[in-house]
Amino acid sequence: MTTFTEPVVGGADGQWYEFLDTVARVRVPSSATDGALSITEMHARAGHATPMHRHAAADEAIDVVEGRLTVHTADGTHTVASGESVVLPAGQRHSLVADTQTEFVVTATPGGFDELVVAAGEPVAEASVPSSPPSEAAAGRVNECAPDHGVEILGPPPVSD
Repeated sequence: MTTFTEPVVGGADGQWYEFLDTVARVRVPSSATDGALSITEMHARAGHATPMHRHAAADEAIDVVEGRLTVHTADGTHTVASGESVVLPAGQRHSLVADTQTEFVVTATPGGFDELVVAAGEPVAEASVPSSPPSEAAAGRVNECAPDHGVEILGPPPVSD
């Protein structure tokens, strides 16, 4: 049960972060919902692939606004296109691969993914999608920060550029 009692409106005026090879901004921080959930907007380049990972306590709803993702899980792959969503339960090992340049929204319950984006991301002035894979430094920041935010990195992406 949540403890926040007033509606929370998230906006389009948040700080953009380069997070791996995406740009992301927090629409609703977990701090605004007493940790109940967070909402993060992400724009990924074609070929973006997260490391295989799992969220210890958070369920993730991923809504594809534009583009197409392939979600890799232990059970196989799932294609999620514009206007579609996928919900990944806590503990589910997964990786997201952007088949095209893709805009998607991640809702994490409980919140906390937003805090990983801020901790491991680099603030940028504008929402310009990176054109190349993430640097070793960017991947290193995610690997270093992930455990503090309930994310376990399990291995490399299932595909490479």
